[in-house]
Amino acid sequence: MRTDADPMMPVRFISAAETADREVLVTWSDGSTSRFHHRWLRDNSPGALHPQTQHRVEETSRLDRWLKPDGVTVTVDGALHLRWPDGHESTFGSAWLNVHDYSAGARWQPHRPELWDGTFADRVARISHAELVSDMSARISWLRAFRANGVAILTGIEHREGIVAEIGEDLGRVRTTSWGRVFDVRSIENANSVAYTGLPLVLHTDEGYRDPAPTVQLQHFLVNDAGGGATTLVDGFKVAADLRSSNRAAFDLLVRTTMRFHFRDQDIELTAEGSTIELDPRGDVRSVRYSNHSCQPFLVDPDEMDALYDAYTTFGAMREDPAYRIQIPMAAGEMYMVDNRRVMHGRTGLTSGGGRHLQSCYVEIDELLGRLAVLERSVAVATV
Repeated sequence: MRTDADPMMPVRFISAAETADREVLVTWSDGSTSRFHHRWLRDNSPGALHPQTQHRVEETSRLDRWLKPDGVTVTVDGALHLRWPDGHESTFGSAWLNVHDYSAGARWQPHRPELWDGTFADRVARISHAELVSDMSARISWLRAFRANGVAILTGIEHREGIVAEIGEDLGRVRTTSWGRVFDVRSIENANSVAYTGLPLVLHTDEGYRDPAPTVQLQHFLVNDAGGGATTLVDGFKVAADLRSSNRAAFDLLVRTTMRFHFRDQDIELTAEGSTIELDPRGDVRSVRYSNHSCQPFLVDPDEMDALYDAYTTFGAMREDPAYRIQIPMAAGEMYMVDNRRVMHGRTGLTSGGGRHLQSCYVEIDELLGRLAVLERSVAVATV
C-alpha cells in the first residue's frame, strides 16, 4: 500500500503551527496550510509506537475526544513538536507529515492494475528460472509485472515432478487444499473435473467454491506433446471495466448479486458465495469470480431474473471474445502464474494424441507481494 502523494514532489517545510479547537493548523514554507486533528497526532505519535514493529502500543479507542496539546512549537529543523497533558511529547518531521497530509488529499492506495486485452500476448513478462534465482533485479521486475498485469511466465524449469511447489515456496507460501499441496492436470478416466479431460476448458477463475478462493495459481508444464491445448487467458478486470463503461446497469447487477458455488466428490463437499464482480471500498474492482461450471442456480427476485441472465451472459460472452483473449502455446519446462482473483484461464481442446501433464499449486498473494516488498526494500537500502 502507498499514499497517492507524489514521491518526487519537493518537500515543504513547516514554517509555523498553531493549535485550534480540535486540530493543529500547519503553515508550510510554500505558503499552503494543512489541518491535523489532535487525536490523529496523538494516535500517530512516534513515541507511542513500538520501536521495532512500529505498531501502536496505545489503544486508539481510549483517546479523549476533547484531547488537546498543552504546547505546539516548530523546531529549528522544521519539525512539529507537541507536548500533551499526560507528559507525552511528539515530534513529527516535515517529510513524514508531507506524505501523510490527509487535508491535502493523501490517501492509502493500492498499486493500480495495468489492464490488457487480446493484443497483450507478446508483452507477458517472461524470465528463466535461472534468472529468477540468481538475478535480483530481474526477479523484482518480473514480480512487479505480475503485480501490474496478474500474469507472468517462467521458462527453463527442470523437468521434475514437484518443482512447482519448490518455486511456489520460493515466491511465497504454498496453500494445501483437498487437491493436495501439488495437483496433477492430465486426462484421466472417471474425471471429476473438465480440466482432467481432453475437452476445451472455458475461461474461468479457479475454486469459486472455496472461501477464500486461492489467489495465485502456478501451472507447470512437465510434458506437452499433444496437439492443441494452448493456454487461453483473459484480464477479468479489463472485461469488468469495459462492461462498467458500456452497460452500467449490468455491471451493478453483477456486483450486488450473490452467486453460490459448489463442488463435491467422494471425500469432500465445498460451498462458497461471492459476486461475479467484487468492489473494494473505493469502488474499484477487487476481484472477479467466474466459475460457470460450479455456479449454482440463480436465486433472485423474479423481476430481476431476465436482467441477471442478460448481465451474466454478456460478461461471459465478453470473456470469450478474441478482443480480450490471449492464446499462448506453452512448452514443457514452462510455467504460467496468474492472479486467480483477476485473470481467467482456460485452454483450447486437444486435437491429437501425445502426452500432456501439468502440475499446479496455489500461493497466497499476500505472501508473494510481501516478499517482493522485502526485495524492494533491500534494493532501496543498498542504493542509499
